[in-house]
Amino acid sequence: MRHMIVPMSNQTTQSNSQYRWYLIGTGAWFYAIGVQMVMFTYLVTTVLHAPASQIGLAQTSLTILSAAFMLIGGAVADKTDTRRLLIICHTAAIFPALLLTLVVGLGALQYHWLILYGLAMGLITSFTLPAREATLGDVIGPNGMSAIQRAVTTMVALSFMAQIAGMLSARFAANIGPETIILSQVVAQLLGIYAATKLTPSGRHHTHAEDNTGTQWQRIRAGLSAVSNSSALFPVTVLTLSIGVLFIGSFMVILPVILREEFGGNVQQISSMQASFWGGTIVSTMIIGRVGNIVHRGRFIVAAVSTGATILMLISIKSSLPILYGLVFVWGLGAGVMISMSRTTLQEHAPPALRARVMSIFQLGFTGGMSIGALLAGVVVHTLGARNATLFPAIAMAIILLILVTRTNIWRIQAINHNPSPQV
Repeated sequence: MRHMIVPMSNQTTQSNSQYRWYLIGTGAWFYAIGVQMVMFTYLVTTVLHAPASQIGLAQTSLTILSAAFMLIGGAVADKTDTRRLLIICHTAAIFPALLLTLVVGLGALQYHWLILYGLAMGLITSFTLPAREATLGDVIGPNGMSAIQRAVTTMVALSFMAQIAGMLSARFAANIGPETIILSQVVAQLLGIYAATKLTPSGRHHTHAEDNTGTQWQRIRAGLSAVSNSSALFPVTVLTLSIGVLFIGSFMVILPVILREEFGGNVQQISSMQASFWGGTIVSTMIIGRVGNIVHRGRFIVAAVSTGATILMLISIKSSLPILYGLVFVWGLGAGVMISMSRTTLQEHAPPALRARVMSIFQLGFTGGMSIGALLAGVVVHTLGARNATLFPAIAMAIILLILVTRTNIWRIQAINHNPSPQV
């Protein structure tokens, strides 16, 4: 392992005030997402006691519009001030949370209200994520690319910690009422608005104005072309889409059904399962941040996804609740490596003028994959049963990994040396 890492640059991007405000806004957004992940799953699974197919459809509502508009969101973010776009998105996200708070508080929750909430948040997310990803490159500046892995891993770790904070706060829904927990999303979005106002307006869209000409579709096509023609961007994007379909769909549908059928599926169990997974991601991303700049990133990506497939196979074996939490934690360890390495690779290899569009394609893999995966997982659970259903994504992912390793450059992806030094 020693030969696969090199010392990090002494540059400390965390000391940059713009980067700190960026992290605060990121944390606020993902705290709200953490609350949403637990409460939405709890409301549809346990409160409404929806069947697996309807759980899958409800979870799909969170991502279907995000998938449909993600590429447009990327094109918009490359052509506009991302600071202003983030302020708009945080503001818009307040209203679905307020609506769900009102409905739950009045005891009027019905399935269609969750679908409406999911569609609204999916649409807002399609513009938020590309803007946030593109802003990272702006706040660290062109000279910060030598420390891009540290910047990305710090951002990813903070995102996960904020999500866990949101998930753990959802555990108190039974004590203080679910509507109070949902309302905390509004407070988080207000903090996100404030943090975004502290950012300097982005000038990247002016600097690269010549690369942002043409129609919306022409600009989207330029981003797609940049990904498809890159030996690093293409395989990582394909793998991301596969993870969205096979892994995230399983996490959103199969695991909650296992909890409900075998252990009761109360809000504390759902919260603990979510926290186990994202706790694992925090641990692995923090370790990556400490060990230094990983050179052979492709090998780490392949190993991380292989771990996820193995864990899903093990989950198919009936076990106690603590063992399930433990397996999910190890799955999260691999996810943290995959997310950190893949995001770092895309940030590093994406042309600056196309950064938001490239990152929107990356996010489309997750969100579009989730939309398909949640529906597919519902069907598989209905056909095979919850435990056996985990074998399908595990075997499918193993096949996809084998194809990518033998037919693409994914195993050989390495970090770019931004500070070349002469050979001694």
